[in-house]
Amino acid sequence: MADCPDNDKQLSAAYPETAKSPIIADVNKVVSSATPMYEITTKLTAAAQTYNAINSVVNQLLGYDAKWFRAVPQQRSKDVIFQEYTLSNVEGCPLDVKVVLPSGMPPDSKYNYDLMGLEYEVPLEVQIDKKYWESISGFGTAPQKKDIVYFPISNKLFQVESSYLFRGFMEQETTWKINLTKYQPMASRKESAALQETIDQYTVSVEELFGDAIDADVAKLVDDKQFNQHNSMQKDKYKSFDPSLNTISKSITMYGTVVAQSFYDLQSSKFYDAITYNTGDLIDIHSDRSIIAWMQPRTIPSLNKSFNVSTITAITSLDPSTLYVYDPSLYSEANYSVTLNTPASLPEVQIDESVVIARPGALNFYAKVVAISINPLTYHCMINPFVLEDLVNIKSDWNTQKEYKLTRKEPVSILDGVNDFGEHVFSINVYANQYIAINYGHTYANDDAYVVRLDDKLNDNEWYGIIVNVGNSWQQYSVYVWKKHETDKNAKLQNIFYETIRLYPEEIAVHQYSINRSPGYLTNIRLYSATIEEERMSNELLSYFIKDGDQTIIADLADPLLKLPYITKQR
Repeated sequence: MADCPDNDKQLSAAYPETAKSPIIADVNKVVSSATPMYEITTKLTAAAQTYNAINSVVNQLLGYDAKWFRAVPQQRSKDVIFQEYTLSNVEGCPLDVKVVLPSGMPPDSKYNYDLMGLEYEVPLEVQIDKKYWESISGFGTAPQKKDIVYFPISNKLFQVESSYLFRGFMEQETTWKINLTKYQPMASRKESAALQETIDQYTVSVEELFGDAIDADVAKLVDDKQFNQHNSMQKDKYKSFDPSLNTISKSITMYGTVVAQSFYDLQSSKFYDAITYNTGDLIDIHSDRSIIAWMQPRTIPSLNKSFNVSTITAITSLDPSTLYVYDPSLYSEANYSVTLNTPASLPEVQIDESVVIARPGALNFYAKVVAISINPLTYHCMINPFVLEDLVNIKSDWNTQKEYKLTRKEPVSILDGVNDFGEHVFSINVYANQYIAINYGHTYANDDAYVVRLDDKLNDNEWYGIIVNVGNSWQQYSVYVWKKHETDKNAKLQNIFYETIRLYPEEIAVHQYSINRSPGYLTNIRLYSATIEEERMSNELLSYFIKDGDQTIIADLADPLLKLPYITKQR
């Protein structure tokens, strides 16, 4: 193939103002020789220069002001595989540029909302004259992805999504066309503290508008008290427990809904405090509390022995010299003596233990033994005034009735809060399967408790949902008892008892909460810093995981105690 004389000649005509193409020169000679008065190259060059000048002037006259923060790629982040720079630094000093909007109008406040959140109408296209840009930013630079653009006139912050160089008149590179999207912080883009401060000053973020609400929702759903990986282990930071405490892994279901997957056998604990929670509580006169738990009362024949009662007589006074053993702080408060006609040894029932005294029918109550005398064996008991009032309402001569049996049985402990002096200032206990005793404050602490009598006794070996609202703000207690609905599979639960009683607000400080050894199963123990409305109670009892974690003080799912063998470090 013969050598072409034009192989080493430049064919580009992209820059007519600087082009010195031999081909154009040859054409120019031919044209000039044919038409000496018409210099075509000169005319075309002048036209292109005029167009570029007009383009720049229009940009500066009609453009909208913008603050342009250039994101300069880091050379060390060059990725030759994907052909991009993965990291960039944003310049601290913005460029004051004017941008042309094809529509002639600045971006309005029309927003689109999708699964990813709020977004401006996209894409927003802006145009910048090439030479005008280079006069500000420097020759050879370009608007590029990740640049940050702020429009003062509409107070909106964008970032560059893409850009390309548009060829206009005579295929000249005249204009940068840039697509903008809503600004989003990026881990790959480093922004200076001054820029961040400027952005915070001129914009309002989602965190500022909804941050508290988002944090509250997250706290509701993700509660560390429930999901901590060390729960029921030696590193459990929310509670400690007796190692002998037995946790039974067995699901509790209500028509297909799993309420719990395990529960505590409180009687298996060797110590009085079966579970101790590592949290205190300060309750003022405007604070509310609610306690929720699933409870199953039990009667253990080997422990809860029964004895026939001979007589129940009222006490006017006790002479300590006639007593075999007594509690010095409580014996003077004994109000009834119970004499047995069934032989019983002294260790069977001891001082300060609770007993259940019942007969066939409605008469069923509990008492605390505060003194013992012998010959005959008599237990001098303290019966709560609220319990006595209920007994009198049932039958005025209740103590003269026959066929009573005395059973040694402690109450089922739902929660026990003590102050720094060991006083039970906030406790919930279930006595005799029929009385819910509430200790609150110093007036009704220890053995002086508000007592609510249920209409019917709770059956042994059956699960019940207990909810107690302590409403200081509305000066009332409310007690609810729920159980599995017998027929309604949709409702799943039914309320079998409800009562509201007067509360006198009192500021108390709980040093520590615990659950005591008692004859019952217990699970899903929850203490909230707010009361629970009646319409929400059923859902709350049916929920395995709580949904109000931000209001949770105690959340105990009775997870099985994890007792893994020790494994030494590998060599």
